[in-house]
Amino acid sequence: MTGVATPNLQLPDFNLPSSTGQALSLDAYRGKTPLVIIFLPELKASVRILKRFNDRLADFGSERCQLLAVATAHAKEVRSMAQEHDLVLPLLADINGEMAQGLNLELACHPVVVVADKEGRIRESISFPDAHIEGLLDRVRRLRHEG
Repeated sequence: MTGVATPNLQLPDFNLPSSTGQALSLDAYRGKTPLVIIFLPELKASVRILKRFNDRLADFGSERCQLLAVATAHAKEVRSMAQEHDLVLPLLADINGEMAQGLNLELACHPVVVVADKEGRIRESISFPDAHIEGLLDRVRRLRHEG
């Protein structure tokens, strides 16, 4: 496995429980909006990162982009985390890590952020120490202008 996903790889289909209390799927977004997905190596250790992205959720929304986070955790854990830290950012529970495995992501140390176009095709992925929110917003803007 590698730290980042291969560009032009298709996101795997997913239908995962979320912190919102409902399951979220790729089909809900395909053809409608680009996705920025933060793959977390460890939910409890990622609170600071989640809060930073949660604080900028409206900026991603104004760019007509859906921001999601995926954790190898149970649905109850992601709901509890969201409630405890007032997170609106949808956290998806992928208990077996199948989504990250489907993208050949290695999440041992750092989160990986994946930017996918509205068809679910990966355009870029960045290991978190290199992922800055402004840079991600710029990538989303470029996607919108590409079509």
